[in-house]
Amino acid sequence: MRHAGEVVVAKVYKERHARDFRNNVAYREGRQVRDTRTQRAMTRGSRFGQAAAEEQWKTRESEALHTLHAAGVRVPLPVMFYEGVLLMEAVVDAEGHPAQRLIDAAVPRERGAELYADLCQQMVKMLTCDLIHGDLSPYNVLLAWNGPTVIDFPQVVGAAHNSRAEFFFQRDYQTIRRFFAALDPTLHARGDDGREIWRAYERRELTSDFVPTGRLQETNRSRESHAGRGPRSGHAAHRTPPHDPMSPHGHHGQASRQSSRQAPRQASRQAGLAAVNAAPHRGGAAPSSTDPRPSPPRSGPAQPSSAGSPGPHGGSRRSRRRRRRSH
Repeated sequence: MRHAGEVVVAKVYKERHARDFRNNVAYREGRQVRDTRTQRAMTRGSRFGQAAAEEQWKTRESEALHTLHAAGVRVPLPVMFYEGVLLMEAVVDAEGHPAQRLIDAAVPRERGAELYADLCQQMVKMLTCDLIHGDLSPYNVLLAWNGPTVIDFPQVVGAAHNSRAEFFFQRDYQTIRRFFAALDPTLHARGDDGREIWRAYERRELTSDFVPTGRLQETNRSRESHAGRGPRSGHAAHRTPPHDPMSPHGHHGQASRQSSRQAPRQASRQAGLAAVNAAPHRGGAAPSSTDPRPSPPRSGPAQPSSAGSPGPHGGSRRSRRRRRRSH
C-alpha cells in the first residue's frame, strides 16, 4: 500500500487466540506502563488488564523499531501505528523486489562468515539499547539490498529487567551461528562469541562496534587441556591420602595409640594380681585355681581378725567373755 506517496508495508496483528505467541509471559516480564492503575490490572490479570497487555504487545514492536532504527540497527523504518495496524517501510533487494527471508535465499557458501559477522553486529547494537529480539532466526531476517534486515519485534525482551534475558540472547545467537556454520564449518569454533558479548554487556564494556575476539574460546580450550594433562612434572600434586583405619592420623589411630599406652599398665596390674594369688596364705593352703570366687589382692601381711582370732591367753575373745560371765 502507499502512504504519503511511498510504498509501505502494513502489518496487521492477529488476536491472541489466533497467533502462535500465546504464552508470552516470559517475554513480557519487566515491561512497565506509565499508568499505575493499568499496571496493577495487568499484574492481577483481570479482564481489563488482559486487554491492556494485549494492546501493549502490539505497540511494543513500534516502540522497539523506533529505538533500534535511531541506534543504527538495520530494521524497517516504522511509519505509524494505528488501531492494531503497523505501517513501516518496505524491505527490498538490489533489484527493488521484496527481500527474501534468509531461510528461503540461496546463500553462497563463501558468504556465510560475512553474513554471520553482520548479524552479530546487529545483535550487539540491539543489546547496547538494552533490547533482545527474543525469537531471532533465519525466518525473520530479510536479505535487503543494504544487508541482513531484522524484522518481527513484538516479543522483544528488555535485557535490563527480564530475569531470563541472557537465555533469550544466547538462544538468538546460537540459532544464527548454527545456521551459518552449516555453510561455513569454521564457525563451529565461534560457539563462545555470544558469551563474550554478554560478558561485556554485564561489565558495561559493550559498545556498538564491539567485535568478539574468540579469546574466551581459547581460554576454555587451554583450561580443558590443562585439566586433562594433570599436574606438571617436578611439582607433586597435593593429594589427600586414602582413609586408613589403622593410620595414626585418623580417629581409629588415636584409639590404637590410647590402647597401646594402656596395655603396659594392664599387663603390670594383671601380673601383680597373679603374684598375690600365687603367694601362700597364712593358716591354710593356697586358694585353689578352680575356686570361682576371686581372691582379694593383699598388699601386706594378713592381720588377725578382731572377732575370731586367738588372744594372748588362748581362745578367742568370745570364749573369754563367756568364761567371765559363767564365773
